[in-house]
Amino acid sequence: MRLVLVGPTDTGKTTLAWAIARRAAAKFGRAYLLDLDVGQGSLPGTVARFRLEGEEVFEEERLLVGRVSPVGAEGWLLAASARLARGARGPLVADTDGFARGPRAERLRYQQLEALGAAEVGAFDDALFRALAWRADLRVRRLPVAPGVREKPPALRVARRARRLLAHFEKARLRRLPRPPADPRYLFALLAGDGRFLGYALLVAEQGREGLYWTPVRGPVARVVPTWVRVPSVVARSF
Repeated sequence: MRLVLVGPTDTGKTTLAWAIARRAAAKFGRAYLLDLDVGQGSLPGTVARFRLEGEEVFEEERLLVGRVSPVGAEGWLLAASARLARGARGPLVADTDGFARGPRAERLRYQQLEALGAAEVGAFDDALFRALAWRADLRVRRLPVAPGVREKPPALRVARRARRLLAHFEKARLRRLPRPPADPRYLFALLAGDGRFLGYALLVAEQGREGLYWTPVRGPVARVVPTWVRVPSVVARSF
């Protein structure tokens, strides 16, 4: 099973994705959940693969996309989606972001399905369903919006992203690292030598070619990468 859920925000994709992944884990002993929602996922600006075994959930790998919208970062999202999918050795459910309207969104979703090696698609949108339903090699189903789901105001989405970032920085400490040229109003990403995302860093002060950062990352860092994930004011005030 390689199921991908696509559609606008506030349609119940995430809730359904986790429910299906848990049922698959209970049936087969192991299943995978790909969190591909760069805006409202578990950590803004990143995507991740979770392994479910019984009642336990393990984060196996997290990769940087660098934006809280896939627009402008389509290549990074597609490459990350393909890498995460390759590491899943069992039933897989992918939860995507809410970019779903217009030809550009349809092209991205089509390409992402290829990157993920999807066999089944659940579409929460008529236009996306029509754009994909002609594929004879895909099982494409039109899914209804989950009962009780209501559209959230943009301010609430921004606040939720800020809370997730604040939680990410809970155990942050000062650390000196290379300082690439970039706007300090945005977060920096710290990457391992194999490309894995280690954590975010907030620039506190510049010291020549180095910077003093707040970051929860303790171990070796192979690269410091600028992102377009803005530093939320609640995070900046906390440090």
